[in-house]
Amino acid sequence: MNSQMLFIAPKDTRKLEGNSFTWNLGAGPIHAETTSFALHFFPPTAKYTWFLSASTGFVSTDTWFYFQIGVDYVSDEVMDATYTLEGGFSFVHVHSLPDRPGWVVMVYADRAELTIRLDPKGGTAKGHFIAHFETDGYDMHPTGTFELIRDDMKN
Repeated sequence: MNSQMLFIAPKDTRKLEGNSFTWNLGAGPIHAETTSFALHFFPPTAKYTWFLSASTGFVSTDTWFYFQIGVDYVSDEVMDATYTLEGGFSFVHVHSLPDRPGWVVMVYADRAELTIRLDPKGGTAKGHFIAHFETDGYDMHPTGTFELIRDDMKN
């Protein structure tokens, strides 16, 4: 069994000014309406993880479409790295079920690659990704880019 923290944006949440998170599923770019970039501590494992997330829609309107990238915390030094799922990062997709109000489905990427420059002290993350979701009938292969300011940094 594994666990995953998720950021579910309240309906009035919008992305921080200057943040961008864009993905493409094959029909053109989709720009996130909400974003989050923060360091979280998970008490059961005593582990810190950077979470970068982006979404469109809302759970409350059954229109939620969400991606979350988790990157293991290493240090406060600038990180320039490329990861696969086997090496220190996770990639999750969640979406509403329009025919089942209030319900969502979460799936883990089967394969993914992330290239990231994360500056903990400067509070920025910039990078790109490609992911493959193929389990349980999924056939989704998002590619994307992001440039985020940490949630607790002022504009």
